[in-house]
Amino acid sequence: MSGKAISGRTAFVAMLGDPVVQVKSPAAFAAWAAEADRDAVMIPVHVAPQDLPATLQALRGWQNCAGAVITYPHKLAAADALDSWTEAVMLTGACNVVKRLSDGRLEGHMTDGQGFASALASKGHVLTGRDALLVGAGGAGSAIALALLDAGVGRLVIRDRTAARAVELIARLTRARPESAVTATPPGDFACALACNATPVGMGGDPAHPWPLEDLPPGCIVADIVPEPAETPWITAARARGHPIQTGPEMVAGQMPAITSFLFPNGAATAQECPA
Repeated sequence: MSGKAISGRTAFVAMLGDPVVQVKSPAAFAAWAAEADRDAVMIPVHVAPQDLPATLQALRGWQNCAGAVITYPHKLAAADALDSWTEAVMLTGACNVVKRLSDGRLEGHMTDGQGFASALASKGHVLTGRDALLVGAGGAGSAIALALLDAGVGRLVIRDRTAARAVELIARLTRARPESAVTATPPGDFACALACNATPVGMGGDPAHPWPLEDLPPGCIVADIVPEPAETPWITAARARGHPIQTGPEMVAGQMPAITSFLFPNGAATAQECPA
């Protein structure tokens, strides 16, 4: 909430996921709205996968709705239900924010990669020319992979429990960034400087580790995108081993400027000013 009462003038953004109890974006959005003095609110909406197409179709007619933020597990499916896409969506095949245009058409964007890279940069981490490991080739993983390549990582290894999905993402990234080195198998001299979990492993306190910490060298940054708990068991264990860490909520905070500028390109945040 922005601190103001919700009225017919309030612009709202739907947060679509399954589940949504773990999401952190509404609180980050509320902080932005309060600081920017915007009459806007983000509302979590629990939507099952089979109901996502109908929900997005309904969004076209919600005239005080600026759009939607998309979270697990809908990022890949949402991209297929839109009318237009930014380059980030076309390259990754995934979407995490949808803008409702004035004629009811829906445009998709992907900011997970921007948020992840922004959080890294805020801590002074530079990965240019260094090796990185990404576990998870889904929607968020695809965006993070692209952001890491654009940040100049030397070699990127992508793993997923569904091997074919990792192979497909590697092929797509190789076409988009042919100068980059992306593979599913760590080279023999792989010196991992960053290990990122882009899977749901760890959500809700799940004690499983997405990657063995004992396989990571000292000083390797250990990052997780899981929003709840703020520090997953994997992150807690990594901290105890002396690794620099990055959490899911830090990624959420890092991408909020990109989300709000996409949804409100003119700074608009009232129902009358919203695309409607």
